Amino acid sequence: MKLKEELAYFRGEWTGLRLHLKAFDKKGKQEDLHRFRVQVKKLRAFLVLADSGVAAGQLQKELKPVRKLFKAAGNIRNAYINLELIKLLQPSFTEIMQDQRSLMKRSAHDFRAGAGKHLQRLRRAQRKLKKAIPKLNDVHIDFYYRQQLEQIAVCLAPPYADTSLHACRKQLKMLIYNYKLVKPVLNQPFNEAYLDEVQNVIGEWHDKQVAIDLFSTGGTENDGLVNALRKEKSKLKRQLTVLVKDFYNKATTVNELPLEQID
Repeated sequence: MKLKEELAYFRGEWTGLRLHLKAFDKKGKQEDLHRFRVQVKKLRAFLVLADSGVAAGQLQKELKPVRKLFKAAGNIRNAYINLELIKLLQPSFTEIMQDQRSLMKRSAHDFRAGAGKHLQRLRRAQRKLKKAIPKLNDVHIDFYYRQQLEQIAVCLAPPYADTSLHACRKQLKMLIYNYKLVKPVLNQPFNEAYLDEVQNVIGEWHDKQVAIDLFSTGGTENDGLVNALRKEKSKLKRQLTVLVKDFYNKATTVNELPLEQID
């Protein structure tokens, strides 16, 4: 892979990050906040890949100011997700809903109050990172993907541990995020649709677990909501168990459509 291709990819993803952050600072819409966080994840995935190809990878450290914004944005996003879950599962729990709505609004206000400094932090981090990005070797990229999929296969092999699922999902998403960049040089099949389905199910499972942890501390008045969340979590666990059976073969098998099915 040519360095200029990496830098072009980096610039494009960074532009998206800056635009979504700027849009949320201006209008406060949840979709812009979500897209900003996705862009941070995409850039971190690229930097992890770039770091893996050099002896003393330091790129992720330069992303630290951006990851602080990511964490603060996560407090807003978590309150929003909890609010949506309560609306879906226990809409009569108006007091809990109001608590989460207030937390979301307060966190968003505090975040947007620092809008003047946000773009300055991004500019400084971008300048440092652009100078440090190394050229990635095609053979290394192929080895990296194979190695990561093998590790994830071990992580998801039954009986997999609940505590490791979120870490597995992070690895999966990094591979998916970088696939657009590495696809032309990757010398192995990569079932993007299947892997995206796996990470989505784990993501839904994790959202339920986070909500259970939060509302289990609220006393007996939250028991109905917690029980509903546990039922949803159990359904997702069963779905995931079926989905990840023979994971590595599914992840590295891509069935070509017959010509008459290709539009």
